[in-house]
Amino acid sequence: MKTIEVDGIKVRIQIWDTAGQERYQTITKQYYRRAQGIFLVYDISSERSYQHIVKWASDVDEYAPDGVQKILIGNKADEEHKRQVPKEQGLQLAREYGMDFYETSACSNLNIKESFTRLTELVLQAHRKELDELRGLPRAPTLAQLEEDESSPWGANTPKTCWC
Repeated sequence: MKTIEVDGIKVRIQIWDTAGQERYQTITKQYYRRAQGIFLVYDISSERSYQHIVKWASDVDEYAPDGVQKILIGNKADEEHKRQVPKEQGLQLAREYGMDFYETSACSNLNIKESFTRLTELVLQAHRKELDELRGLPRAPTLAQLEEDESSPWGANTPKTCWC
C-alpha cells in the first residue's frame, strides 16, 4: 500500500504486479475485476513484450470494470542503447487505446512518481461525483442508527444504536 496526495485528497493505492507471465493469467483476470486503474507495461528493449500489450489490453477490456483508467508504460527507459520499441510507437498505441503514455525507468526513477500520480488523478476524476458526495458527509460519524426487520426476534420495532 502507498498513499498519494492529489488535490488535497489522500489516496491509498494498492499495487498488484502480475508480471505479465502466461502462468499467472488466470489469477490476473481476478485482479482486473475490482481494479480502478491499470498500468499496461512493456519493456522498451523488448519488441516481444510490446507485442503482448495488445493481448493484455484486450483482457483488461474484457475483465476489468467499465471506466477503469489505463496508462501505457514503456519501462527501462534508462536502457536507450538496447531500445527495440521507438517512443513514437508507444505513443501511437496509447493514442489508439485512448490512454496516457509514459516512458519510465525504475532504475533511475524516471517518471515513476509522475505516472502513479497521473493514474491516481484519472481514477479520482472518474469517481468525482462519489467523492463530492463523500465530502458532503460529516467527517467522523460517531453514532449509527440500526433498524431491524419487524420479523426479527431481537426486539422488533426497537431502534438500536451502536458506537462506531
